[in-house]
Amino acid sequence: MTAVSDLVAVVDRLLDPDSGCVWNRSQTHATLARYAVEESYELVDAIDAGDDEELREELGDVLYQVVLHAGLAESFDLEDVAAGARDKMIRRHPHVFGDERADTVEDVVRVWRAAKAAEKSSRRSVFDGVPRAMPPLERAVKLLERLEERGDADTVVASVVARVGAGAGAGADAGAGAGADVPAGADVPVGVDVAWGSAMLASVAEARDAGVDPIASLRAAVAELESAGRAGE
Repeated sequence: MTAVSDLVAVVDRLLDPDSGCVWNRSQTHATLARYAVEESYELVDAIDAGDDEELREELGDVLYQVVLHAGLAESFDLEDVAAGARDKMIRRHPHVFGDERADTVEDVVRVWRAAKAAEKSSRRSVFDGVPRAMPPLERAVKLLERLEERGDADTVVASVVARVGAGAGAGADAGAGAGADVPAGADVPVGVDVAWGSAMLASVAEARDAGVDPIASLRAAVAELESAGRAGE
């Protein structure tokens, strides 16, 4: 047996209806979702720290989440998950496994997008497939990437800023800068300022146009904030 098959056996034991762990047996894909997110963030922390030992551990935690979800599933198992990933990577790399040619990173991106578009031909919008559960900044960047591929990112962002600005007074009685998207008489969450948000969106778009990575840049600034705050303790 390999360590991976050993891990599968451990998870199977944890999920055993008679001798397993009562906590593991009571879980569902939904109740475990937050742990997948937490483990992914811990993995990113390990990558940022440049610590190989921590990276190995966090990759193991992410792998455990995959194996556990596969163990809980009724219609598929880990072999099916791995087979799906294998087949997708082969389809997405026809320049390696087929006759397509891609000699540069730009060529690879083009080939990948073409293969993905063929797979997802049923999608009706460029935004389909962008998770709504993503943090707002990450989701904004992903949506902007899709618009950039379509070629009208600047136009769409400008329309959002203009529309929100034009309707800034619409929700004045309910909350500052409630904006045009807030129906008349609707409750506006305390502290929500759509005009401020649209300005931030415009800043993110401008940063990308300038070649700045908004997510990595904000992460670096927040790290500086934490470092400065800790220095005062």
